[in-house]
Amino acid sequence: MVKPFKGVRYNLEKTLLKQVIAPPYDVISPEQKEVLKLRSPYNVVNLILPDGENKYEEAAKKYEMWKKEKILIKDPEPVFYLYEQEYEYEGKKYVRTGFIGLLKLEEYDKGNVFPHEKTLSGPKMDRFNLMKAAKANFSQIFGLYIDRDNFLEKIFSSIKKEMPVASAVNDEKVKNSLWLISDEEMKKSIEQFMKDKKIYIADGHHRYETALKYRDYMRELNGDSPEDIKPYDFVMMMFVNFYDEGLKVFPTHRVVEFNDKIDDFFEKLKRSYKVEKVDDFKVAEKKQKESDVPSFIVYYNGKFAFISILEEEYEKLHPIYRKVDTFVLEETVLKPILGFTDEKLLKKEGIYFVQNMEQIKKLEKEKDVLAFIVKGVDIEVVKEIAENGLVMPQKSTYFYPKLDSGLVFNDLS
Repeated sequence: MVKPFKGVRYNLEKTLLKQVIAPPYDVISPEQKEVLKLRSPYNVVNLILPDGENKYEEAAKKYEMWKKEKILIKDPEPVFYLYEQEYEYEGKKYVRTGFIGLLKLEEYDKGNVFPHEKTLSGPKMDRFNLMKAAKANFSQIFGLYIDRDNFLEKIFSSIKKEMPVASAVNDEKVKNSLWLISDEEMKKSIEQFMKDKKIYIADGHHRYETALKYRDYMRELNGDSPEDIKPYDFVMMMFVNFYDEGLKVFPTHRVVEFNDKIDDFFEKLKRSYKVEKVDDFKVAEKKQKESDVPSFIVYYNGKFAFISILEEEYEKLHPIYRKVDTFVLEETVLKPILGFTDEKLLKKEGIYFVQNMEQIKKLEKEKDVLAFIVKGVDIEVVKEIAENGLVMPQKSTYFYPKLDSGLVFNDLS
């Protein structure tokens, strides 16, 4: 069940949207956080990544104060929020469109909401404490639905003929624009269309599971029965069509701390992989793109190698998981050869997750590292993993562009 809501938004007569939006909380570095805080005293980073001993209570106080000061204003009627992101990738312009609404919370085993990644207890407790103190969703979860016929695109195109109510270009040069879908017929059409849709979580697994925990906590606190529909039975979500042309899924590469002899590592690797030393990254990249089996570019101390899994090792892998490079890398290299355990991987002990060579080289300046460049996961594989009740290793997908925080908030009380 999807429904419109009375969102809380920044009052653009009192602040500039560009100065108050921020990336999702889990991709903000400590340095970036300080930059965002300096940009405006009302930057959303103060809410999603609060500071201090009583940081959650401080975030809640700020949120209430900003509402009293009319820095934040609640929309008078329930609406859906059309959210468009325009960006450039490899010299070509893309537009990704979706809408923000409320999704009725359900446990995964009901078969209507599908996760695809593992979650950690630490981040969930952090988000739960924030939600409990502030009684609000400060960031929208990123959900995907299937609309092969682009039914909702007709509504979106009609709405986009008007000027957006808010628009800002972020630090990644992504233009974020927001419109209100307030027409009653349009709202009913969206609700009706989404009624039986399966939702696949792209980003926000921790926040979704936190919302479930918060709902159960509030039910127990208030003595509510599941039949009593309350604000905390819903969570704010951005809904994007699986087949939207602007939806990109990038890989997240692995960089590990490495103090052994590289020749010894390659010797061990040869039990499961064909190993080819290459002089040029472009050559390795071309080989990887053309490979029919899981393969990786290994980078160490300025040198590259291309490794592809041997047929007999490939056949041992789970038929679905063999399509996920990060899983293959964990099971055939990180665990058996480099000695990682599930716990170490989950806690990110001695391993880093990066998006590009620039980040790899930055880490290389600080410590001895070994990098594995992986291929992205096909969007259909993400769907297949989710529908089969499986989960990928953390940071297996990097949906681009990220959804900015600060466009709209949802009160839970």
